[in-house]
Amino acid sequence: MTNLSDVVRLDKLPEKAIIPMRQHDGIACAPLVKKGEAVIVGQKLGECEGSDLAFVHSPFCGTVDSIELMPNPSGKRILSVVLTPSECAQSVDFVPEKNAPPSRLIQIIKEAGIVEYYEKPTYLALKPGKRIDTLLMNATFPLITHAYLNSLDKVLEGFRLMLEASGIARGVIVVRADDKESIKAFKSAKVNGKPLTVAPIIGKRHADYYLEDVEDQILVVAAGRITYTPTMMNLLSANVMGRKLPLGGEPADAHTVVCGVKSAKAVYDAICEGKPYLENVVTVKGAVNNPKSIIVRFGTPLKDVIEACGGYKGEPGKIIVNGSMGGIAVYTDEAPIVKSTTGIVVQTKEQVLRDETSVCIHCARCVDICPVNLLPTRIASYSDLGKYDECDHLYAMNCIECGSCAMVCPSKRHLVQLIRYSKLQIQNMCAEARGGD
Repeated sequence: MTNLSDVVRLDKLPEKAIIPMRQHDGIACAPLVKKGEAVIVGQKLGECEGSDLAFVHSPFCGTVDSIELMPNPSGKRILSVVLTPSECAQSVDFVPEKNAPPSRLIQIIKEAGIVEYYEKPTYLALKPGKRIDTLLMNATFPLITHAYLNSLDKVLEGFRLMLEASGIARGVIVVRADDKESIKAFKSAKVNGKPLTVAPIIGKRHADYYLEDVEDQILVVAAGRITYTPTMMNLLSANVMGRKLPLGGEPADAHTVVCGVKSAKAVYDAICEGKPYLENVVTVKGAVNNPKSIIVRFGTPLKDVIEACGGYKGEPGKIIVNGSMGGIAVYTDEAPIVKSTTGIVVQTKEQVLRDETSVCIHCARCVDICPVNLLPTRIASYSDLGKYDECDHLYAMNCIECGSCAMVCPSKRHLVQLIRYSKLQIQNMCAEARGGD
């Protein structure tokens, strides 16, 4: 656990800031600036058209150095605006809009470019349709949640505004049952002058059970000791609400949508302060001299964040963005912090596992441990053979990429990587079938 005093802001300007034109799951933005142009804080750098978009704004004052393909934490090279930041503090006018109607609230959230931790634009997540009755806030990342506890009133107000904008009747904030610091903070917090109810999930007592007896619009539940990663939203919805999801389903099938702590704070900033989405809290762990949670502006290279945490401790062997279980190992620390970045894990060369894989011994340990009842070894085998239709028939898209199968595999097979690759190929096949959209 981290102390609030450990959460600091990275004020030192990077030598170069890399602002990707695509920081969400959707259409890439077209640059609105040219090489040599001066920009200010909050200025819109990228704009896109369509139904799945997230505008990109400048977190820095500076000069556009270039617009080119640059390294990205996704592992790909993404068209980016490269800035040379300056000490100038000039910004666009930030105009709050309190007491706006729901349709305007959604528009403000859209214009601010807010993106969920699972890369979906927040304004789209908040337009779920009539079947949705609950908005879930995933606060099961203890270090991230702790970093926002000193501004918990703003997080809760942002969450309330998300409910108002979407028309969803109630909200449930999900924390880990062993996260005593967050539970204590939520028990002391108030919404509309009323203290929050914090309830444990035990046995069949899910959020639905408590919501029947609680009149509050917002409920906090302590749900086990699971950290629900971006690929685990279905499991989060099912476990917390006590509702079954069909194979191939999504949270909407459990009548829920999911948001994050950081997006709730960003919604507050957008509506109550008029600020677009410019920064995020990132937790840095592992082989660094001073692990901490740090507030970082988007576009800051990973190496600058690691330097702000005391630099590498020993010779780095691997840098993993967004968790050692389901995250992505990047090939360069020049890649920038983006809207979906929540954490950095650094491993030394000695810590990087290099076990040689062997053939499957059909022990079925991966099957026994899979939380969504898949056949990981068979999907991985089909993926290795390039038989992606078979992977699809075995519900590969339902894999939550938790890494449990790989952890228990005595043959040290790269199960998660193979399944993840099959999911990418299935998505590509579906896009081709739709005509390449």
